[in-house]
Amino acid sequence: MLRKVGYRKMLEPIFNCEDEIVMYRIFSPFREYPTKPLDFLPHKLSEVLKSREITKLYEFQKKAIELLMKGKNVVITAPTGFGKTEAFAIPLIEKVLRGGKGIIFYPTKALARDQELKIKEYSASVGLKAVRFDGDSDSTSRKLVLGGKADIILTNPDMVDYHLRYTPAFRHFCRDVVFVAVDELHTYTGVLGSNMHYLMKRLSRFADFQVACASATLSNAKEFAEELFDREFIHVSGEHRKATLYLIARYTPSMYSTIRDIVMALRNRKIIVFGNSYRSVETINLVLRRSGIKSAIHKSGLPKDVRRGVEERFRNGEINVVVATPTLELGIDVGDVDVVISELVPYSQMQQRMGRAGRKGQESVGIIVLREEDSISTYYKNNPEEYFRDEASGYVERKNEEIMKYQILSMCIERPLKDDEAEEYIQTLNELESRGLVIKRGGMYLPTALGLEFAKSFSMRGIGDSVKMYCDGKLIGERTLPIAVKELFPGSIIIHNGVRYRSQELDLRKLRAELVSIGDGNEITDPLYTTIPRVVDVEAEIFEPVNACYCTLEITIILHGYIERNVFEKERKSIRHLDEPVSYTFRTKGVIFSAPFPNPEDYEDYYAGSFHALEHVLIETTDAITGGGSREMGGISVPEGDIFIYDATAGGSGLSKLLFKRLNRAFKIAQSILKGCECNRVDGCPRCTYSYQCGNNNQPLNRIGALNIAEKVLRGEIRRTDWKKYSEVAEFRYFP
Repeated sequence: MLRKVGYRKMLEPIFNCEDEIVMYRIFSPFREYPTKPLDFLPHKLSEVLKSREITKLYEFQKKAIELLMKGKNVVITAPTGFGKTEAFAIPLIEKVLRGGKGIIFYPTKALARDQELKIKEYSASVGLKAVRFDGDSDSTSRKLVLGGKADIILTNPDMVDYHLRYTPAFRHFCRDVVFVAVDELHTYTGVLGSNMHYLMKRLSRFADFQVACASATLSNAKEFAEELFDREFIHVSGEHRKATLYLIARYTPSMYSTIRDIVMALRNRKIIVFGNSYRSVETINLVLRRSGIKSAIHKSGLPKDVRRGVEERFRNGEINVVVATPTLELGIDVGDVDVVISELVPYSQMQQRMGRAGRKGQESVGIIVLREEDSISTYYKNNPEEYFRDEASGYVERKNEEIMKYQILSMCIERPLKDDEAEEYIQTLNELESRGLVIKRGGMYLPTALGLEFAKSFSMRGIGDSVKMYCDGKLIGERTLPIAVKELFPGSIIIHNGVRYRSQELDLRKLRAELVSIGDGNEITDPLYTTIPRVVDVEAEIFEPVNACYCTLEITIILHGYIERNVFEKERKSIRHLDEPVSYTFRTKGVIFSAPFPNPEDYEDYYAGSFHALEHVLIETTDAITGGGSREMGGISVPEGDIFIYDATAGGSGLSKLLFKRLNRAFKIAQSILKGCECNRVDGCPRCTYSYQCGNNNQPLNRIGALNIAEKVLRGEIRRTDWKKYSEVAEFRYFP
């Protein structure tokens, strides 16, 4: 445990608790004050900054501006509130002044709205017209953009995707683009990142432009930017902190109870509670409101007026507590914040979340809640210094086949795809042609009427079909497949916008779920299922620390029952079986490897349990080595020693690719978790081998065998992987 020193009155209720404090650190304010004069800038641009009382720059700002003005592509990392916007906006304005147009991408409309006034003032001071161009823009703003009168647009990927595909006037605007800036780069992981990769390729068909991107987090900023945009970047970084920050980690048997107790003890403070999923956010908010706490939810998917209302009420003090998904990690102005409470996320992402507090220079507190029933939390409890090593990483799967269908079709719609352009996409084009979505004529690929209709179902934020949720005949929301299968199966309990529902019927043919509202209660449900893999194609192979292949997989989920339990208790209340199993098949990306067999022991289901336990622990390590994401991954093991770990997203997200590149560290962490657990049980426990996501009720598991396998791998023992036997659905026992 790290030494507790000098904590103040606000910290007393946090330390006066039964939970174990496993980390405590004080981060004193530090900052490099702006010292770089503006004399290196053209006079017009220095006056732009002076108009906002900026007379000197940080070192990182000066360096980024100089590189961008030389035409280089630059990725900038620095904390929120230290001038990343100026670092890319000034060179963007300088280049547009010489002729052309500029685009600034923000991941959300809210963030573009927050930055709008500043960018407009900078632009107007040198005679340029900046316009916010998104779904909330008025007709005047749209006319300025589509009429070619705007010089710089503040927008989001969804808006550019739609108008590039369907609006000729916008394609005309894009022909003059000379500079593209992408803010909050770390949000472009997974599916959105795959789509952004192709959106930039689509833009590049109309113009030649340089790229600047900015992020407050990311340990692999240069690598990620180059993977995402397929061009070389120079990385420029700056580190600052405005106020004293206390970082505390509490190790607790009940995350929900602990968060409730902290919030109640600090209820007069301004608090943001960050959850990592819709489910945890909804559950935390429900628990707080039942305890008399006036709290509100902030998450994507809510209507814009609801989100804005939450931001405004929190800003003016009508509510003191907001429970949020990562939507509030971004630079949206929510005023003073004293305390940030968070589920476990990597250190660099926690820094981003804690950056929401202490913005006015006041002392602030960041609290990480480590769940006792969680292997990676237990790993950090036993190795607290490791937490400060593990950082968030950007990840993207550029060859997501589902996304490629829509994106390559979009290219054909925007401008016929010629043979010389089509070569790298030929496999996707052949499939589009076979489905009647494009037609080849005169050496060019053109969309058909069916293709134009097909493209209408596309979304930059998701991929695959969505199941619509109905209650009493009214549409109340939707969930994307394949996650919908595990959340909306008949009998499941879900919380949606603060209301508890039970699913009565799931029809995957009609993509419809019938729900009924149920009363208050603490019951939640976890699915029981079997997962069957098929290897479609192998893209890469490694031989260290194991023989592993990164491949395209076809995954079939067969859900046959569920567990009902109390959210505050460890014990499972009951196991129920479905009258008819629910089955769904999708393609994704993943890793397959063959582990060495453990030394023989006389335990029931010894080999199956050993490989199954190792699969669980390796998935949990992704929270440390990829920057989170274990909830977005799935796994399968077979008693014959083959283990699959895959992206639980149609087409793939890039998480398993990152794991594929870092398997050696994954095995080291897995060994530490299995060896260091104090349970001394053969099957292990929730702190080492159990998984909340297990579709087989955490059976069979064998910690002793899993540890032996991990040790053999780290000693260099390798068994060749015969992935070809899974190229058809094979007759094996599978354990998810």
